[in-house]
Amino acid sequence: MKIAVIHENAEALLAGYGSLLAAMASMGHAVNALAPGSGPDAAAGFEALGVEYAMYPLAPHGLTPVGDLGTLLHLKQVLYRVKPELVLSMTSKPVVYGSLAARMAWVGEKKTVFALVEEPGFAFAGGGGLTGRLLARLAKPMFRAGFRSCDGICFRSAEAEAIFRELGLLLPEARTVVADQADFAARDRAVLAFLGMIPAD
Repeated sequence: MKIAVIHENAEALLAGYGSLLAAMASMGHAVNALAPGSGPDAAAGFEALGVEYAMYPLAPHGLTPVGDLGTLLHLKQVLYRVKPELVLSMTSKPVVYGSLAARMAWVGEKKTVFALVEEPGFAFAGGGGLTGRLLARLAKPMFRAGFRSCDGICFRSAEAEAIFRELGLLLPEARTVVADQADFAARDRAVLAFLGMIPAD
């Protein structure tokens, strides 16, 4: 199976979820990591895991309409080329643009789209003032659209899921799970089970 994992930072993806990527690759899947990177070490790190790596443009913080549109279109092009059967987007902007791009990239092919959310992110960090309120107001419909593009959403904490539900960004019937294990191996098993790649414990 072809898998695409989308993150906002290559180094953070390797450090936080390298074990998950390695587990997917060890199962015989063709894993593609899509993330902005800052140097050749990232490419070497993914290669060591048996994972293909591609960069894409992203402004990680704030809303930049022109830049964010470019991110969406670039991800759409990459996913159209790769044609993964499973897409897993992590961190705020990839959850939105990666999930939307996965739905836009091709039609008629079997695919499943998932998100993995660690925390509410910059838009809902509770910053005061007019700028913070405006940012949250603009981000809400984007996250709502991103989540509705997903077949399932994995939260790293029950608190994060509760915040998104309180904000009205998740459909009542949205398929969700909380994988709050501190141990990487246990967390990876929970995520893989939710993705339907291994039997649930």
